[in-house]
Amino acid sequence: MALIEVENVSKVYRPQRGSRVLLSREGLKSLFARGHETVTALQDISFEVDRGEAVGIIGSNGSGKSTLLKLLAGVTVPTTGRITVRGRVASLLELGAGFHPLLTGRENIYLNARIIGMDRAHTDSVFNQIVEFSGIGEFIDNPVNTYSSGMFVRLGFAVAVHADPDVFLIDEVLAVGDEEFQRRCRTRIGELKEQAKTIVFVSHDLNIVNMLCNRGILLSKGRMVSRKTPRETIEYYLRQVGRDTGIHRFGAGDLEAVFCHGRISLFKGETETTAPAGLNMQVQSMGQAHPSPLAEWEVTDHGPDRCQARGRYSRLPVTLLWDMRVADAKLRWRAAIECDQETTLDVVSGYSFWPAAYTQFHADLSGSFPDIVSGSRNWTSIIQNAPTCRETIAMPDVSTTLPPAVVRIEPANERFTLQWWNTDYMLGCRALEVGAYLPRSEAAFAKGRHELFTLEFDLSLARADGLARVEAREAERSVTSGQASALMHMGMIRISQGPRLLTSSVHLHTQFKIANLWNMSPYIQWGAAQRQGRCVCATGDSTRYPFRQHWEMEPAAGGFEFRVWLEALEDIEVQEYNVSIGLDPAYDRWETPVEQGVFPEFDMRQTNWRHLNHDYSHVPYARALGNGLPTITLDAAASDRPFQMTAINTGYHQRTRVLQAMYVAGADGCLSFSKGRHLCFRGHIRVGA
Repeated sequence: MALIEVENVSKVYRPQRGSRVLLSREGLKSLFARGHETVTALQDISFEVDRGEAVGIIGSNGSGKSTLLKLLAGVTVPTTGRITVRGRVASLLELGAGFHPLLTGRENIYLNARIIGMDRAHTDSVFNQIVEFSGIGEFIDNPVNTYSSGMFVRLGFAVAVHADPDVFLIDEVLAVGDEEFQRRCRTRIGELKEQAKTIVFVSHDLNIVNMLCNRGILLSKGRMVSRKTPRETIEYYLRQVGRDTGIHRFGAGDLEAVFCHGRISLFKGETETTAPAGLNMQVQSMGQAHPSPLAEWEVTDHGPDRCQARGRYSRLPVTLLWDMRVADAKLRWRAAIECDQETTLDVVSGYSFWPAAYTQFHADLSGSFPDIVSGSRNWTSIIQNAPTCRETIAMPDVSTTLPPAVVRIEPANERFTLQWWNTDYMLGCRALEVGAYLPRSEAAFAKGRHELFTLEFDLSLARADGLARVEAREAERSVTSGQASALMHMGMIRISQGPRLLTSSVHLHTQFKIANLWNMSPYIQWGAAQRQGRCVCATGDSTRYPFRQHWEMEPAAGGFEFRVWLEALEDIEVQEYNVSIGLDPAYDRWETPVEQGVFPEFDMRQTNWRHLNHDYSHVPYARALGNGLPTITLDAAASDRPFQMTAINTGYHQRTRVLQAMYVAGADGCLSFSKGRHLCFRGHIRVGA
């Protein structure tokens, strides 16, 4: 039996007549008129929601979404039709609904909980959880009329989600909370869904609706025009209903773009290729993030293949200026800002969001996306800070019909760099950021217009052509030895045997500890890898300390020879450094000449790297083994310095096995490098027996 049944429901309102209207001659005339003007908010709506189902209701402003939610909550009754809701209902429809302004937060928790249907014992049992979730512990005994709007909504939401409801109704009011609170809310709603609670969710955030809901309902002018899967409903909304709300659809050939209030969605052959969050921007000022969909947007010029728009922030003297054009099966998105006065912007970023079905990225940025871990609340950096990279290719899984996505950047400011992310679990997609994290000396933008970047999105390649382009680019910075290959990119080296990638997450990398801070090779600025005969070389500059790293990789018997040079730009002291290989989690055993063991399962509570061996003698190699996998050996015997070899499990989110050769300074605690170039490591990575 469905928990919610809506049958032929309509809701009609009479316009409210206030005192100002009655004071006029026309107002008095309308008061005594026999006819009655009415407004139809909903018309002939019918649907059912089963137990454990999450349904998202979307539509433009004035489409009837909030009215429908109020009918389900019993706040108002339908003019015609019937609504049946079974079980306990918890709802958060309006800011501070059910709160008494003169009562304290503590008293309002018990009052609101009683209204929802919780008894005193139940409220006592979850009181501490409610306070902790809301984050207003120190203000819990203050009257709520002293609370900010954000504190109001946090407390109201915390009570509602701890009521153990059968049916949970929630409106767009969640947008009031800050970014951290919204992230916790999404996670909590996901937990309610996993507990088979029934959820009806109204939101303008199409990405959350897509990730959270089993089904989508689209309203337009009070009528229900779609009730399919979230993806199908969102696509229909963007491509059809949006034309009546100032949203501009443009394109050429089979590539189509939809501009929607600070967000761009891309379609190829009428199928959306971007994730529902699409392409958007965000600026950060004084610690506060300002996403582009929160600006007030106006389409200033448009045509069948182009769109120009202005988005003005209400809380920031900044206007976003976008010029979007489709030509030759490519979208070019040019972004600039206009400041009304001198304004400090700490971060300026553009984002493109792609479905999790995109599993690899290539070009100057290369690698495989790890799985997005269930329950993860944070974004995970995959590759970052690639100042010389101007192109990246996202490749989809072979099981999908999605095209390769080629993204090129033309930055107007050299501070803009590319960075790939995995988003949190609720968003569940890949994010390519083109961002500028500005030092204080450059963060002040003068009054006037400032060009930022131009991004080009090419979805025209067939999969075979995309793979051919990837292979050609990778051959320039790869070395092969038998069936094994090593690809150098941006401070890491990926090692494969045939089509099987053997390294994972952090791959082969180096770390130098200076002044108690670790400098990990992927986080320094690398130039493009270059071939010199049989050898592939690359140079990376530290932005924190006066040194460079020079890497050299060439084929050798059974694998590869790897050399690491430290170029000190001035005298420098190093406490410790290491060379590490991150391997596929399918490797389950490790050994050194003096010890052997088993890689344990990854613990969800484990966040730090964990050393597994007990003997730290100076030995020449460490080895990883796995059933059906080639043995990987990190051999430091050729190096001038004696290394300690260790086996490591990373934290749960990286889920990687690590072999590490580490060199620790002596009793004085530091290893001194004079100005000049020094060979720090010379060793072999052997693949196979």
